[in-house]
Amino acid sequence: MHPRVPVKPSDHSGNSAITVEIQEQATWVYLGLQHRHVERRRFRSLAQVLLLPTRELMAVPTVDISPGGVGFVSPLNLPLDLACEIRFRAPIIGQHVEMFVARGQVAYSVLSGPEGGFIIGLQFTDIAVSALALIREYVSQSAWPA
Repeated sequence: MHPRVPVKPSDHSGNSAITVEIQEQATWVYLGLQHRHVERRRFRSLAQVLLLPTRELMAVPTVDISPGGVGFVSPLNLPLDLACEIRFRAPIIGQHVEMFVARGQVAYSVLSGPEGGFIIGLQFTDIAVSALALIREYVSQSAWPA
């Protein structure tokens, strides 16, 4: 939940509380997206996301990936810190296809008109060491198709 600062309506309009809330959300969005500490790489694949408390399953396209997490497009605005499980197949060098399964929590959700939904940043909380190694290799290798 985003912190809210109580603001008295100004004399000019009754919308100053709304303005402050929008500014807080915009600041949160910018901080979340601009302060990534790991390199990301574009990654387009079809994934299945399981929302853990409800066990609801969604098919979603991925956007990018890093050793810290994966971005995908969701039709729903998922709440911050929501626990999820994500599964996707990814071609890894040659003809081999690897199934990735990881658990994570929603780090951010940003509405995107061009993507047609909410771009969700899922931060990994539980991922196999072998899968993490392949993701690191993918992100560091510029020769792999994006």
